[in-house]
Amino acid sequence: MNLSDFGLLIKTLRRTTVDRQGVPWTRESLSSAVHLSPDQLGRLERGDRKYLDTQTLLHLADSFNLTNLERKEFLYAALGLSNETLFPREDSLTRFNNLLAEMNVFQVPALLLDAYADIVAANTSTLNLFMVTPELLNYAKQIPAGQNLLYLIYEPAFGTREIFGPSWRKIATIEILLFRRSTLRYRHTAYFKSLLGILLKERQFDIDWYFCQKYADRYDLTYFHFQYDHPRYGPLSYMATETLVSTRQGDLYLLLYNPVDTTTASVFKNLKGQGENNVYRFAGWPDKKTPPARKEN
Repeated sequence: MNLSDFGLLIKTLRRTTVDRQGVPWTRESLSSAVHLSPDQLGRLERGDRKYLDTQTLLHLADSFNLTNLERKEFLYAALGLSNETLFPREDSLTRFNNLLAEMNVFQVPALLLDAYADIVAANTSTLNLFMVTPELLNYAKQIPAGQNLLYLIYEPAFGTREIFGPSWRKIATIEILLFRRSTLRYRHTAYFKSLLGILLKERQFDIDWYFCQKYADRYDLTYFHFQYDHPRYGPLSYMATETLVSTRQGDLYLLLYNPVDTTTASVFKNLKGQGENNVYRFAGWPDKKTPPARKEN
């Protein structure tokens, strides 16, 4: 991320976050909070300020109420190092194809997300666990953001509230925190702005998005214990673990669902059916096409 893009990221965060009293930031109020003049902050947002001191960056992270892992992403962005610079010898396509091949042999549900939480790939076990039918898949492909994990969680048509029951709200909150962290370096992009606009049309997501921003505790998880009564498979208990896969074309997140009791292990053994745990491609990667605005009924 170059200085110009980083400045645009700061400007985007200022316009889309609030202070601890819930009041939207202005250039004047934020500049006071981070001990800069409005002119200095303006030059920082325009990418004209060549020197970024650590104290200012930490003040900005505090003002935007970033979680620990979000702060890491923010400071990483401030370094101005692109993925292409960090991983000069990597063949992203080869690594991606190898990752898909590995997902094929997993004996547990596996899900691959990109930095925007778009579902890039999933194996048969995952589709069966969340009762995703071919008809539902076809429907998802026809609608803007239909292959985004947050959209699938919040859109009633996909039935995740019924699958997770009373645990749904907590799971949704965890996924929003993951989404906040993984998208932090991309908040200024046209793709993110379009995607967020679509998600915010879902009233509950709108509420939860701003709730997490203002009130969420400063914690970060790369794992989460799922424990709920599945409407088809009964009581399930499994640990979702995240593996970060960094490439020249951006980060990928591999989620594996590992059973923690014998009942869940038995269910997962049968999820893939006969033969291999086939992997299905969904959202495009690495190229991203800005999703069109969702039409109102």
